[in-house]
Amino acid sequence: MKRLIPWIIISLIFLAGCSSTELLTRNYYILEYYPHSEDADLKQTKPLDITAVLLDTQIRNAYNRKQIVVRNFGPRITYLDNDLWGVKLNTIIPDLCSKRLIAYNLFSKVHRQYTKEPGRVWEIGTRLNNIELYQSEFEQQAHVNIDFSVKENGAEILAHTVNVERQLPDDSVDMFVQTVNEIILDAADEFAREVVRFSANEDGYCPINPEENAPLDNVNIQPLAEAENTEKGYGILLVPALTHSDNEPYFIVKNERGEQVASEPMGTDVALPAGRYSVLYGSGSLNQMIMKTNIIIRPRYKTVVEPDWGCLIVDVMDESRNYAKVRFEIWDMETGESFGSEFPAEKEIGEQPVVWALRPGLYKVTINNEPFNTLRDFTTVFVEPNDVQELRIVVDVDEDGNPLSLVGSGVLEDSERTSGDQRLKINSAIHGNVNFNSSNELDENNPEYTITLNTQLETQLTYNINRFHYTLKNVVDMGTTKKTDTDFQISSDSFDWKNTLVYYFIKNLGFYSRFDLLTHFLNEYSYSTTEFNYKKYNNSGELISTEIGKDKIQVKKSLLPLNLKEGIGLNFRLFDSSKATLNIRSGLGLRQDIYNDVYGYETTIHDTLPDLSVVDYRIYKELESTDKLGTEMSLVGNFKVLKNLTYSTTADVLFPFNKEDDVTIEWENSFNMKLVKHISLDYKLNLRKTGDSSIIRDDTLFLRVTYFLR
Repeated sequence: MKRLIPWIIISLIFLAGCSSTELLTRNYYILEYYPHSEDADLKQTKPLDITAVLLDTQIRNAYNRKQIVVRNFGPRITYLDNDLWGVKLNTIIPDLCSKRLIAYNLFSKVHRQYTKEPGRVWEIGTRLNNIELYQSEFEQQAHVNIDFSVKENGAEILAHTVNVERQLPDDSVDMFVQTVNEIILDAADEFAREVVRFSANEDGYCPINPEENAPLDNVNIQPLAEAENTEKGYGILLVPALTHSDNEPYFIVKNERGEQVASEPMGTDVALPAGRYSVLYGSGSLNQMIMKTNIIIRPRYKTVVEPDWGCLIVDVMDESRNYAKVRFEIWDMETGESFGSEFPAEKEIGEQPVVWALRPGLYKVTINNEPFNTLRDFTTVFVEPNDVQELRIVVDVDEDGNPLSLVGSGVLEDSERTSGDQRLKINSAIHGNVNFNSSNELDENNPEYTITLNTQLETQLTYNINRFHYTLKNVVDMGTTKKTDTDFQISSDSFDWKNTLVYYFIKNLGFYSRFDLLTHFLNEYSYSTTEFNYKKYNNSGELISTEIGKDKIQVKKSLLPLNLKEGIGLNFRLFDSSKATLNIRSGLGLRQDIYNDVYGYETTIHDTLPDLSVVDYRIYKELESTDKLGTEMSLVGNFKVLKNLTYSTTADVLFPFNKEDDVTIEWENSFNMKLVKHISLDYKLNLRKTGDSSIIRDDTLFLRVTYFLR
C-alpha cells in the first residue's frame, strides 16, 4: 500500500492541474476591424467614380498556415503549435482593407469578388510576405510586410509596400495579434493615402513626400475627439514596465468622475469597463506623479500607454564591487524637489532594486543624508524617455567596511538593466569557513567532534526563457581538519553539482528533469596515531593487498565514490517571490552510488604466525555499488525569514520499486545569518535515513567570511 501513495499524489496533482485549465491549451486568434483607429482626414466627401475589387491575398508558403510564425532575428523560423490563427489570412486581410476603403468613401463601389460593372474598375491585390513574431533574448516585435498592387485593364498603375517592425510592450501572443491587427489597418490607411494622392495628380502617380507622411512605425492611434465611448464590455489597460521586473512603482487609474478604480504595479494588465479614464504613474508623491488624461478603453482591446517616462536604478558599492549599505536620495535638478530616499538592494540575498519611474530630465543623487544644495557626496544623471538608466555609485570604506564618502559614479555601458530583465543570472562567491562539526553516523549516542578550516567556491546560475526555467548550483569544497587526537589533515574535498530544468505548461505546474552529482577530487586516506596492519578485499571477497606497519590507508580514489541522482516528473510551484520560493516535485527517480576502489573498515582479525605470535589485521572491504529505481518526491524551498536571515531546505524521498531496497530519506537544511559586511554565521543540518535504520544527523556550524566574485 505504501508504494501506491506516491502515485496517488501524482494523480491528485494532475487532477488539480486539469481542473483549473487544460494541460495543453490550444488558443485561436482573430483579426477584426477597429473603427476607432480610422483617420478622419482620409474620409472623402465625394468618392472616385471607380469600382474597386479586392482580391484574396497571396501569401508566401512559409506563412500560409494556421500556426503563428516565430522568427529568432535570423533565418530560422518556428511555429507555435498551440497558438493558431482562427481566421484565414488570405480572406481576412482584404476584408479589413475593403471595410477601410468603404469607411473612407474612396470608391463608388467596393467588392470582394469580381463583378461586371460599367466604367472604370480597379483590381486591388495584396501579397503578404511576412507576418511573424520577432523574438530575441531581451525583446519582442511584430513584423508585417505586405505589398499592394492596383491594376486597370490588366496593367499595373500603382504599387505600394508596407514593411513594419513594431516593439511589443509585453510578451503575450494576445498583444502580438492586436499589434498585427493595428499594423494591417494602418497599412490600409497608408494605401488609401497613396490612392488619394494618385487620383489627385492629373498626370499619374506622384511620389509621397516622406516628410508629409510619417513612417508607419511612429503612427499613434488617437481617440476620436467627438466621440463619447458608448460601447459596452471590458477592455484592458497596460502601463508597460520598462525594466520587466516586479519592483516598478504602482500606477493609479481614475474614472471620469475622478474616482480611483484601480491601482497595480507597472506592467500589470488591468481590466476596465469601456469608457474614458485618467492614469497617474511614476515615483514620488501624488503631486509628483505623471498624469495622462483622456485614455479611452474599448471592449476586447488592449490600450497601451506610450512610455513618456524613464526609469532610474541606483546601485551603491565599494571599489571591490561589494554591496554598501548607504542611503541615497533623488532630487529634481530643476525644482529641487526630493523624490524620496532608499537603500540599495543587496542582490546577493535576493533583494530586487527599487525602480524609480521619473519624468525625462536631469536629476541629482546624494548620499550620506546630504541636502539638495550640497557640493559633496553627489552625482547627476539624465533620465531619457522610454529608457532605463542604472547609476552606479562607488564609495570609500574604512578598515571595518563602513562606507565613507563618494569616490566615483556613472552609468556604465554594461549595466545590468535589472535582475528581472536578465534571463541569465550568475552569482559566484568564495567562502572561508571555521567549522565546528558533530556527527553520530558511527555511534548514535556518542557523536564525534571536529574543527575544520575550509574554503568553498559557490556558483548559482538561473536561466529563464518563455516557460523554461533552468537552475544550476555548484559547490566546490576544500579544507583541512583537526580532530581531538590528530594534526591538521586534508579533509573536506567535495564537488556538488545540481541541475534542474522545469517546463511550465501552465502557470505553476510543469514537468521537471534533474541531474545531481556528488564526488571529490583527491585520494582520501584513513589515518592512525599508531602503526597498524591491514588487509584489503574486493567486493567478491578476494584478497588484493596486505600491508604491515602503516599509519594510513587509502580508502578512496579520486572522483570515487560517485553519487548520482536523476529524476523526471511533475513540479508544482506553491509560490515564487524574492522573499520565498517553494516547489514540490514528484516523479520517477534513479539513484546510483558507484563505489569502485572505495573501501570501508569491516573488522579486526587475529592471525597466528608459525612462532605462535599473534598479529592483528584491520580488514577493509570494497563497498558494493548500488542503483535504485523508484518514485521520488522532493521539496525545495528558499526563504528570507528576516532581513539578515535566510533559510533553504531540500528534502528528497525515494520509494524503490524493488521490494528488497529500502526507502531513503535525505533532508538538507541551511540557515545563514549575516553578522557584519563580509561575515556570516552558517548552520547546516542534514538528516539521512534508510529503511529501518536510525536517523543519521550531521550538524555543521560555520563562521563564514565571504567575498562575492559577481
